[in-house]
This record gives sequence, structure tokens and C-alpha cells, in this order.
Amino acid sequence: MSSRPFALRVHDLHKIYQVYAKPADRLKELLFRDRRHSDFHALEGVSFELEAGRCLGIVGDNGSGKSTLLQLIAGSLTPTRGTIERNGSVLGLLELGVGFHPEFTGRQNIFFYGDVLGVAPAAMRARFDEIVEFSELAPFIDRPIKTYSTGMVMRLAFSTITLLDPEILIIDEALSVGDAHFQKKCIDHILGIKQRGRTIVFCSHSTYQIGMICEDTIWMQNGRIRQFGETAHVTTAYEAYQLGRSGTGQEAGNGAEAPVRIASVEILNTLPISRGDDLTIRIVTECASDDLPYHVMLSIKYGSDYGVYATGTHLSGQPALRGQKREIVVRFPAIQLMGGHYWLHARAFDDSGVLIYHERTLAEPGLSVRKESQERGVCHFPNQWQIR
Repeated sequence: MSSRPFALRVHDLHKIYQVYAKPADRLKELLFRDRRHSDFHALEGVSFELEAGRCLGIVGDNGSGKSTLLQLIAGSLTPTRGTIERNGSVLGLLELGVGFHPEFTGRQNIFFYGDVLGVAPAAMRARFDEIVEFSELAPFIDRPIKTYSTGMVMRLAFSTITLLDPEILIIDEALSVGDAHFQKKCIDHILGIKQRGRTIVFCSHSTYQIGMICEDTIWMQNGRIRQFGETAHVTTAYEAYQLGRSGTGQEAGNGAEAPVRIASVEILNTLPISRGDDLTIRIVTECASDDLPYHVMLSIKYGSDYGVYATGTHLSGQPALRGQKREIVVRFPAIQLMGGHYWLHARAFDDSGVLIYHERTLAEPGLSVRKESQERGVCHFPNQWQIR
């Protein structure tokens, strides 16, 4: 047993919503005591414990119960059944900008939002310039919020909460705020919170970001915990599930708007290869600026089940790349892959190795390796048998 104190302890958590076919049914049920609703179980029997100072990732399909779980932990929803113990102050970055008044200016809404968050006006005044600088909205700060774009509202809301330092931080897709430049500022801020030893619960569709930030991960499915454990194991299983469910998508990210794109991924060998061959892969990247630093990662994955190996410029100690177009050749000498079909996954991301700019998979035709024995597995281990 660990000697570290717990930050969160969730036991047998249930959340049931009453669903009515039409609004009048609610009144009829109240008046005539006649059941006119159906029960929707958003969460069923969720239990886990999180140590203080650790980062917990949450993944799952839309509608799997992720957001409901986060709102219950944050205290903005009440469970139907079960208990949540919180050891420390909690801040939820859930629906950024909810509570802003559209007729107020950005300046007025900063103080208004501070009141909502329970921050004293004096503290808000002391940090006002810092908040505006972080948001990069100084030219618009005295304009009504109703003239802001959705992205600007979210930027102002995130910037306002940067002055808080909770013991438990809950994040629901908050790293999608604004453009790539501002997303990086958000990531750097959250990583700083992690380095200070705070507890983080981070929900994201990006398993890569989950892997870079979180030690443990929960996979939610149909309101229940399907898997809970070390992040690498959970995200590998979840990626396999997604691949099998929706097929092997070729491209993801911000498309043509991404500051860095994986233009192509190509296997330079004649396929199929044999175990012991040199495997050579070429990746071509395109960048909007000669001065923007970025990293590239390449993963080899087996069918739809396992991550075999991942390397990258930052993972192997290489400096960040720069340049509008780069050709990267990755060579694996005498590769020891067993017979089977593998797919490649290339990603481009910022210089911190967290924010994904663009990604591309090569699953069809993918990498095929000849089956040369009846041995099983992914990688070959030289072996000798002595039978006496």
C-alpha cells in the first residue's frame, strides 16, 4: 500500500437521469403519480482512488460518461448514489466561459468571473494585467463579450482561472482552446501545475496528450469503467478498440490549418519484408514557418491490438526540427518483427512534445512481415534449447 494521501476517493458512483418524451409528461407524472419517464444511467458503479500529486487521464467515446464523471467530481452535479471524497480544493475547467455576461466587457467579465470563482476583487485587480497579457486580448478587453468569437471567450475564461492554484485540477478538453499558439500556452501552464505536485484529472480524446501528462488512466464505456491502470496499457487497449471500431483513418489533426503537417509516410522497402531485414521509413513534413520548432514521432503498431515501438526526435534525444519542408528517414537495422501485419503512425507536435499538430497513419497496405516459423509474438528473441 502507498503511504501517499489520497486526493480523490470515488465509491459506487451512480448518476441516473429521468428522460421524458415531452415536457408535459413531467407535469402529468407529478399530478397523477403515473410514471411517464425512462431512466438513463449515465454512470453505473464507478469506483476508484487517486493519490495526491498524480495525474489521472480519462478516455472514452462520446456519451461514455466522461463529462458526467468530471462534473460530479467538480461538485457541479449531485450523484444519484455513491460517494466522492475530495482531499483539497477543487477547480474544474469544464465549460469555459459559462457565467460570462454577454453585455459586459471583457474587463468587467474578468471581475464578474472572479466573483463566480470566489476570488476577492483585490486579488483580481492585482492580477488583472497578467490575465489580459496571457489572453492576448488587450485590444478587445473593453468591448462587450457578445462581440467576441467563441474562441476568444474561451481564451479569456482560461486566462482568468490561471491565477488560481487548486490542489485538484479537473480539465475537460481545455487544451483545445484557441489556436495552436494559445493551446501551447495552456499546455505549458498545466505542465507547470503538474510540476508543483498538484493532482490533475485530465479528460481528452488525444491519447498522446494523456500519455504525456498522466500516470494512470480510466477508460469509460457505457457509464462504467472498462479499464483502469497504467496509462500506457489503457491507452493502447483504447486505441486498438478505436481502430477496430472505425477502421484505420489516414489523417487527423487540424488539416490544412495545422502549423506542421505530416505530408506523407512511406515504407521504402519492397513488401513483404523478412525478419532481419533493414526497415526504412520516410516521413515528409511541411511547416508554415522556417522558425517554428517541432518534433516528429513514429510508432509501429501490431494489427489493432498492441503498440510495438515508438520513437521520435525528442524521445531519442534529437533537437527540434525547423524548416518549411523536411524529409526524415528512419532506419531500423535488422528488425526483429515476427510475421504479421503492422501499421505506422506518424505525429508532428510542438517543441514540448505534448500538443499534437497533425498525425497520419499508414495501415493499408501497411507493413507486412513474412511468417517464417510457428513461433508466436511480435518481436523475435534468439533462443537455444537443450533437452536432456
